Amino acid sequence: MLKTMSTNKLFTLVILSAVTFMIIITFIFWGIGPKDNPTSAVLAQVEKEKITVEEFWRTYDNEYKRLREAGTKDEDLEKMQIKDKVLNLLVDRAVLLAAAQKAGVSVTEKEMQDSIINTQFFQRNGVFDRGVYERALKLNHMTPQLYEGMLKKDLIISKMTRLIGETTELSADDIKILDSLSGGNQQQLLEIFRSSKSTLSVKAYIEDFKHQLDIKVNKDLIS
Repeated sequence: MLKTMSTNKLFTLVILSAVTFMIIITFIFWGIGPKDNPTSAVLAQVEKEKITVEEFWRTYDNEYKRLREAGTKDEDLEKMQIKDKVLNLLVDRAVLLAAAQKAGVSVTEKEMQDSIINTQFFQRNGVFDRGVYERALKLNHMTPQLYEGMLKKDLIISKMTRLIGETTELSADDIKILDSLSGGNQQQLLEIFRSSKSTLSVKAYIEDFKHQLDIKVNKDLIS
């Protein structure tokens, strides 16, 4: 499959761009962490959603650690402009939350509950355990209220990106590209390509929706 993808630069570019975007836009429980310091300086604000300096550096440290563990060299890390990427993606998350509020997209208590009881970190022998849940949160300096507030935002963002992606259709040119690829795995390539197109549609939606929002950023706080 990798050999097939390498034969078409456009196909590869679309895939890699989309994957890179989605890896970071959808942060997981062990990534950002709670906003447990209400006095932390505000680095950016999208409408009413605030991004604090503390949140930025916590996210930056996690992303830096992830890249180091993936084998990225120090000289390459310096060229990657990680600060700008992290800030932009935190802003993108806030934009999606604003878009979801305007569109009336929310999550139910049952969706929250299902997400928690199905999270492997909170299970013992494959079953949700309240004690494990509370200890896991305590180890990460969280209360259930803080974690569930963060989880709610993540679920809303996931739902919003899914709704945007579902409106994406492959163009005639996209289909021609897929038809031109040789090999017996066209169906698998189609699924990957469709997913990547959906992700790029989400990014385009975010950039367009930004024009409707009041966004303030003070980059001097992290310079």
